Amino acid sequence: MDCHFIRDKIQDGSVTTKYVPSVEQLADVFTKPLGKEAFSTMKRKLGVLDIHSPT
Repeated sequence: MDCHFIRDKIQDGSVTTKYVPSVEQLADVFTKPLGKEAFSTMKRKLGVLDIHSPT
């Protein structure tokens, strides 16, 4: 994404930003090492399923 385009849209009110606490940042699962519990929580929030898990 072009940061200047986004900045302009924020300034003209077309786009609004919202604070998201670090513990709710879904992208963390792709960018940071997470403990087992945090990793499981992020997987669930992203809707990731284990296709090999018995049902």
